[in-house]
Amino acid sequence: MSHFAFHRMAAATMLLLTAALVAPAEAQSTIRVTIGGGSHAGTYELKDGQCDALDGSIISMFTPGLAGVAAGPKHLESIEVYTMPGNGKPDGFAVNADFRAKSGQRIVYEIYAVPPELQGPMRIKPFSGRGTVTIKKGETSTSATFRGQTKDGVRMDGSVECVKRR
Repeated sequence: MSHFAFHRMAAATMLLLTAALVAPAEAQSTIRVTIGGGSHAGTYELKDGQCDALDGSIISMFTPGLAGVAAGPKHLESIEVYTMPGNGKPDGFAVNADFRAKSGQRIVYEIYAVPPELQGPMRIKPFSGRGTVTIKKGETSTSATFRGQTKDGVRMDGSVECVKRR
């Protein structure tokens, strides 16, 4: 399945998150992703992205523009993290760091580690890369910490925290 299918999967959910942008900024969600190789190796931290959590599932999208940060020399366009609780089995997650080279070419670092049993009957996408995630639900936020490798062997790790808006 293509990179665009990954985004279509979340498109309907992201519409629900648009309302969060209109809400007062009383809470601050954050994301940190470290890419351990390739031309975009480094740590990226963004705040105030679109982030929502429901029963341990996190759906998030952070962009430099929404975070009030100009796109830097590495041309980060977005970082997305999705989690799905395993309910007694391993949790699943997907992380996607999207860059655009000066030439306009898209460069995507992706791990898709959602077991088929968590994907539902449509089996949206096969594994791409590998990794693990730990999801923690709290009273005021849900967070996830992940670690893995892309299918090309690039290490990625990080965390996302979705803070409930009041």
